[in-house]
Amino acid sequence: MKKIKVKAIFGAWQGYQEIANHPPEGVEYVGIGKSTKKGQYYKSKKIREKAGAFLQKLKVPRMIFVMPGDYDLIHSSRGIIPLNRKSWVIDMEHVHSFFGLNPNLIKNEFWKRFIEKKLASDKCKAILCHCEATRQAFFYYLDCSKFKDKIKVLYPASHMIPLKKIRHDKIRILAVISLFYHKGGPQILEAFSKLEKKYKNIELWIKADPPEEFKKKYISKNIHWFPYFGQILPREKLLQKFHAQCDIFVYPSFCDSFGYGLVDAMIAGLPIITTNLFAFPEIVKDKVNGFVIKIPRYDLKKGFVQVHRYQTITNSENKKIVEELVKNMEKLIKSKKLRERIGKENILLAKTGKFSTKGRNKELIEVYKEALK
Repeated sequence: MKKIKVKAIFGAWQGYQEIANHPPEGVEYVGIGKSTKKGQYYKSKKIREKAGAFLQKLKVPRMIFVMPGDYDLIHSSRGIIPLNRKSWVIDMEHVHSFFGLNPNLIKNEFWKRFIEKKLASDKCKAILCHCEATRQAFFYYLDCSKFKDKIKVLYPASHMIPLKKIRHDKIRILAVISLFYHKGGPQILEAFSKLEKKYKNIELWIKADPPEEFKKKYISKNIHWFPYFGQILPREKLLQKFHAQCDIFVYPSFCDSFGYGLVDAMIAGLPIITTNLFAFPEIVKDKVNGFVIKIPRYDLKKGFVQVHRYQTITNSENKKIVEELVKNMEKLIKSKKLRERIGKENILLAKTGKFSTKGRNKELIEVYKEALK
């Protein structure tokens, strides 16, 4: 059977690393770089940010002309619109991705019409949203009447990474957060400081880059600090060194479009505590494979934004978030049986569910076949 050759316009994010290294059967990707295959997202982060800032100053959508070659189809990503007379599909983190996640630029009527025209063209075969929240955001911001059937949900997925669980005496809570304030770092520390007074058998492993004032404030033999940007690890090593040695994953983020770290926690079989931000409730079902904390005043349908500004959180709202963190962390600390039940649910989701490589590839190959009809 002849393979479908797909020209890939991918970045180095883990979701694209997974597609590159675990493609659907019968598909050959063309033009994938080493940084994508190795998942070197942060290695080229500064370059991407500069390029994105430049485009945002120009206030134009992200576009690309792909050189002709020996391929059947283009698979673009991150809102980069191919300008070729060749069939293409595009996957989207958010409808704002067309403008580098700037929510204001998509309000420009001229460029809105331009994007709608491109998506309605016969060359655009599918728009693959990373989550249902992104799919709904399309209908909120654009007139999708001419391409509504092209808009589908295809969740980022992962293969199962073999992990060797390390036995330990204490119950370890893990937080891996790239942006300390945006991802709930202060709330995690405050909640843990309350819990460690009551439970002597708990530890917090926090991989983050907090301001020094927080390290001075939360001095405890039960808190273990690990740098984030100063110690970027390959994904497999990260999961083995941290996730495989911990019991609970906490991620109360106020800023995320998907939250791939939640998928990592699933693979490791960790119960998850997170917020109701954007796609998170699609990944973590409250009381099923984790616990979901409501962010005060956050409403998905008010603009379908993936950011709740942490600077606007009042003292009373912060107190409520911390209380919810304490309550849900305590449930998992007190019950090994609950931790194991939820952990098994997460492994099942990652192994055979909507976040599995098998599930993603089954849908993706059908998208490619349909595009080439």
